[in-house]
Amino acid sequence: MLASSAIPTIFPAHKIQNHYYGDGAIRQKSAIYPALKLGANKLFIIGVSGNRSAKKWAAPDEEVESSAPSMAQILGQLLNSAFIDNLEDDINQLEIMNSLIRDLPKDKQALHQNLPTETLIISPSEELNAIAHHYIKTLPKNVRILLKAAGGSTSEKISSAASYLLFTPQYCRALMDLGYQDAMWEKDRIIAFFEGHV
Repeated sequence: MLASSAIPTIFPAHKIQNHYYGDGAIRQKSAIYPALKLGANKLFIIGVSGNRSAKKWAAPDEEVESSAPSMAQILGQLLNSAFIDNLEDDINQLEIMNSLIRDLPKDKQALHQNLPTETLIISPSEELNAIAHHYIKTLPKNVRILLKAAGGSTSEKISSAASYLLFTPQYCRALMDLGYQDAMWEKDRIIAFFEGHV
């Protein structure tokens, strides 16, 4: 877990026996590929993005101040790109492939048995950035100063980057509570998935 949390340039690599390890998401282009390569035929995916949640598309756009993004905001976008966007793309591609395979004749479907046809994706019901916004004050003082120096003049501007840096007990507890709540909401689907009744 320490190695997986070691974001390069932000957290130090973690030594395991004679080698140092950092978070693989920076280099790994596909989060799902290793599981497919090992022969998984079902995928249970726990996301960290609310991108797949229903959105209020009919709501009018809020007026926001037009200004160049700060370095803190850019850092947040870069981290999102490395840790979230690839997974979202993987999931979309997998769903498209499974949909195409289901439309094939039965004899052709047998040629694609290596792709899982069963997936269950659980995404948080709340935006993690919004939760991080409430716990920025629990960051160590030097980290807060660094983020503000990078142009994060308000907590809203640094909440995306902060969500990757917040390992404080208060924020972690809020995430665990949200995860438990969301799992309970999806309890029947999760049980059915693991019992093979999907």
